[in-house]
Amino acid sequence: MLVFAHSAVAAPEQPRTLFGRAVHAAPAQSAEQLEALRVATEASLKERDLVLSGDVVMPRAMAEGDDELLSPPGQPVAAWDKPPHRSTIFLNFFGGPLKGGTNASEGESPCLGKSQMVDYPGYDDGEQKALAIIQVFKDAAAPFGLRIAYEEPPPKHLPYSQVMMGGRPSAIGFGPGILGVSCNLDCGDNWLRDTTFAFTKESNNVGVLGTTALQEAAHSFGLDHIDGDNNIMFPYATLGAKVWADTCTLYNDATGAIGCEYIHKQFCPVADGEEGSQNDVAELMAYFGPNTPDTEAPVVKMLTPLDGQKFSEGDPLAIEIEVSDNHEGYGWVLKVPELNQELQAYKGEKSWGVPAPPKGIYTIRAEAVDHDGNIGFAEAKIYVDQDPPAADTGDAPTTSESDGSGESESGGESESGGESESESGGANSSDTSPQDGDEGCSCRGEGSSGSPMSAWLLMVGGALGLRRRRRIG
Repeated sequence: MLVFAHSAVAAPEQPRTLFGRAVHAAPAQSAEQLEALRVATEASLKERDLVLSGDVVMPRAMAEGDDELLSPPGQPVAAWDKPPHRSTIFLNFFGGPLKGGTNASEGESPCLGKSQMVDYPGYDDGEQKALAIIQVFKDAAAPFGLRIAYEEPPPKHLPYSQVMMGGRPSAIGFGPGILGVSCNLDCGDNWLRDTTFAFTKESNNVGVLGTTALQEAAHSFGLDHIDGDNNIMFPYATLGAKVWADTCTLYNDATGAIGCEYIHKQFCPVADGEEGSQNDVAELMAYFGPNTPDTEAPVVKMLTPLDGQKFSEGDPLAIEIEVSDNHEGYGWVLKVPELNQELQAYKGEKSWGVPAPPKGIYTIRAEAVDHDGNIGFAEAKIYVDQDPPAADTGDAPTTSESDGSGESESGGESESGGESESESGGANSSDTSPQDGDEGCSCRGEGSSGSPMSAWLLMVGGALGLRRRRRIG
């Protein structure tokens, strides 16, 4: 009997998923494409006078040992006096598009130049290993006011950092030989929207990968390499459980320069001629505080407009809010639900100016969230070229707050309790991004892009009273 052999037809590849979400499968790059990316990344760093020193991108002068740029000689070392802030780190196993910039919420990294964009690969080694890496991270973060997210990104208006978990160094234009990289050496953790990388294709060991992710995130807090192969901040990958150093431990500059000595000296003072050291636990506790429950929602108050206020199209519309919380590090957003628009307050804006929109009824809503998912909001309904109902004529705006459950409790007019401890609110204010004259080293490009929005909110002016200063790099 004659039997015809049929050639096998490969079934279409099913999209990979983790935690119920699709994992991005970036297309393979040719050798020519990878070389072009390497050249572009190198040129971008050179243009900004940055260098890769070990696994950290930093200003060239700092890599060459000029720590006096940030801590002039002869000045006494002050004690740390800034309040702690809560923070969230998103372990991004999903990959996706990345572009140059400084804002993790917008898929940006200062590893890339302004005109660069890469398709970053997601993690492809399965959920079981991913969960083991996450556990390493959770265990290390547990004593501090740090929150770990991994199933989905936090809301954009919450200031959060991310670690990209996937790929190889070549995916962003770096050569082999490093397990991870931080392009955000942020001395004192002044900027809360960093993107760092753990190159998961470079190792099969979940402990090594978890420690790598921790170390790159910690560089973005401002921690440097130290001695002791049992320490998380040891510069080489070694097996075994790792810990944060809880005593002043000598620097280890075998793979790259020490970048934030002027901060470490505030926790580990040294006399002339002595070698410098770093106490991881002391610094992390100063930055983030202890891990305690937070059930208190941010308090938001709408100062203008008033609820029920009437406008004509094109009239000046001033929006001003107050916002505070019991922990620093919270964030907020301005929303107009009827137009499906929102404007992230990435720079801590509390005041906006815009012409009144076309005829209609609009809700101006300011919503704040903290790192435990507690939500507070205030809103006012405005009427453009039409009269409000008789009972709705310029009353105080509505305020409300909720816990992380998403349930909300109406509260009438709510007092803000005063300004928060940072100058313009949460720790995502414009004055917390490291810049010339600040105490942080900002190894990043010029500003962050905002999220796309429709025409009306694009006209919103900058926040009143915010100061702009030139950034390092």
